[in-house]
Amino acid sequence: MDHEETRLLRDSLEQVLTATSPDSWPDALDEFGWHDLLGEDPQTAITLVADLQGRLLPRFSILNDSLSAGLDLGTSVFSNSSEPVRLLLPRVGSMDPPATLDEHSDDGATIAVAGTVSTDARPTGTLLVPATDGNALVIVAVEDQDRIGSLSETPTAIEPHSGWVHISGFAVGAVVATGVEADRLWTHAVRTARLLVAQELTALSREMLALAVEHVASRKQFGRALGSFQSVKHGLADTRVWQETAELAVVAGWEQSDPEAAAMAKLLAGRFFRSAAENCQQYLGGMGFTWEHPFHTFLRRGLILEQLLGTTATLRTELGGALRAGTMPVIGAL
Repeated sequence: MDHEETRLLRDSLEQVLTATSPDSWPDALDEFGWHDLLGEDPQTAITLVADLQGRLLPRFSILNDSLSAGLDLGTSVFSNSSEPVRLLLPRVGSMDPPATLDEHSDDGATIAVAGTVSTDARPTGTLLVPATDGNALVIVAVEDQDRIGSLSETPTAIEPHSGWVHISGFAVGAVVATGVEADRLWTHAVRTARLLVAQELTALSREMLALAVEHVASRKQFGRALGSFQSVKHGLADTRVWQETAELAVVAGWEQSDPEAAAMAKLLAGRFFRSAAENCQQYLGGMGFTWEHPFHTFLRRGLILEQLLGTTATLRTELGGALRAGTMPVIGAL
């Protein structure tokens, strides 16, 4: 797909989703043919909608569909299920698998769960849970609502309208992947999820920066536009540099197959968000704290996304350690 085709597709998709209520996004995407595009060109399909998610902030995420649409995850659980498939992610702020294997028998596996999942208006379907079994990783499929009955879903404390919820408790499911297959599935899933979250986080951070630029250009102090003061210029320029870095890192993350490239994209998207949160909030002044101004909606959503699958600080420490140890592959595009 060339640049002009992508632009036309983006414009059409934006018109459809802008005119659609947040609760109706899944149906709108299906009618648009987005799932067909997802099977043919995953990168384009994911980046277009992830960008719109960051700008429009629906109570919905394409993460589950993106992971269940044949992204070479090496298991038929995703492609053969007629029900929606959700992947349980680590709890906000953690990178460890979200469950531990408590008991395993012919009747199924009992797992202790503490993780984060994206929900939407569709039926529960299958919940795929990465769980640790000692030093090994297994993937457990919890098939339906009855078998998830002992789990509790509560809105996140930060932003209850995001569609992300914490799940904890015990569940019974079937082990569908072990050993090398489980490791490969989890590695691919984390890579895709980090790139998607990085794209969405970058998009919402751009909106935060745009709101601040508009404010300092239109407001005056001591007879001068706020944006004319040197300290304001420097702060916004710093945030703009992190924007460029994050956008390039997301593109490079898709071009590179190494999971480290996706981790770098997530790290730099988080750094862009943190810079926007600090500088733009300050330059908006009291308006940035009011419920009527839209800035807080992007800030609250970003506070969740920045902590999913590794915070900026955690990823920096992890990648820095790998670089010092000489175990990090060369990421040419970065």
